[in-house]
Amino acid sequence: MVRETAVAADRYAASRALYERACRIIPGGIHLDGGKPLLSGGRSPLYFDRAHGAYAWDADGNRYIDFIMAYGPFVLGYANAEVDAAAGAQLERGSLISMNHPLHVAFVEALLQRFPYAQMGAFFKAGSEATTAALRIARRATGRRIVARCGYHGWHDWCHPDGDFVPERLDEQIVFYDGLNSQSLATLFARHRDRVAAVILAPEMIHPPNRDAVADIARLARENGALFVMDEVKTGLRAPGGSMQAFYGIRPDLTTLSKALGNGWPIAALVGTEEAMRHGEGIPLSATYHGETSAMAAAIKTLGIVERDNAPAYLEEIGGRFIRGLNDAAARNRVQARAYGEPIAAMPFLKFADGCEALKERFYAHVLARGVLLHPNHLWYVSTAHTTSDIDEALSVVDDAMARVA
Repeated sequence: MVRETAVAADRYAASRALYERACRIIPGGIHLDGGKPLLSGGRSPLYFDRAHGAYAWDADGNRYIDFIMAYGPFVLGYANAEVDAAAGAQLERGSLISMNHPLHVAFVEALLQRFPYAQMGAFFKAGSEATTAALRIARRATGRRIVARCGYHGWHDWCHPDGDFVPERLDEQIVFYDGLNSQSLATLFARHRDRVAAVILAPEMIHPPNRDAVADIARLARENGALFVMDEVKTGLRAPGGSMQAFYGIRPDLTTLSKALGNGWPIAALVGTEEAMRHGEGIPLSATYHGETSAMAAAIKTLGIVERDNAPAYLEEIGGRFIRGLNDAAARNRVQARAYGEPIAAMPFLKFADGCEALKERFYAHVLARGVLLHPNHLWYVSTAHTTSDIDEALSVVDDAMARVA
């Protein structure tokens, strides 16, 4: 272990130096993962200098096949030429102008074409803003305050109601339910009768995919007078059919989108029925940069490429290949770990059995040192830039790592 740590420290020397500088001036030193490195003991990269396609290079010049994809924004791979050209052309025209812009209308129209149940939409810069806006509209529409949630929905106060950093008694308005147990939601409605404004679901919480479970959640919401919100910030543009709601054949009242929407350009959206979205009129939903148009141009181009190239089908294929290979490697090396889609193959993950923490840490240290960027505690992403050769190379590293740690 001493030798592994020394090698890692040398491999990530520039990252470590940057981290030490950052900790003096930035809370936590890292802007993601709550300020935590991927691994302790200096065994993981912390700073990255550039990325292209399916690859990223850290501050020390090490190249990785990247399966974190900046936590999901890159469905087409880093620095996609078509998307970035569309955004660049819009930048040259002035991307933020004093009043409204024709692209505002064109962007929402492009979204509505892909969500047939929806008649109206609004635009934002981040997924947290879109989910917060959805609940603001739901409260206005229903005259109620309580929200039932399942999954991670962002960094705003309502997403962390138990924290010691949010207003008091917020936890009385945000209640949790189990997406795979409709009785837990029914119990909440019984406890908070006629007080629940919205039921919001992050569909990655239900894996393997289960249409009946989602249908029950939607039914219970509507039977009890609440709006049903699907938070497709992660799954939008990736799931078969372009969304989990299309995959399930279920129509929510509101849908939030971000991540893959702009292929790296900061953009988010909320779409929904006119009946629900009309309640957004006259309440604060706008901010200075929401109307910025270079990201909208990128999103329109991304939507077109995803449809033209049938990206979800490719992601399912390449992600499935990765998942099967991971499970084969675990079985071959007798490692207690299981790979699966969370909830779809485009969003794979490898879960180690309880009690395997030390083995898990050594495994990830090895794959990182061999140039495969995997997250130990967060779902991964594949993109259309990942090739079968990338998958096979990564699986070779995984197999070797499992053989060493087993």
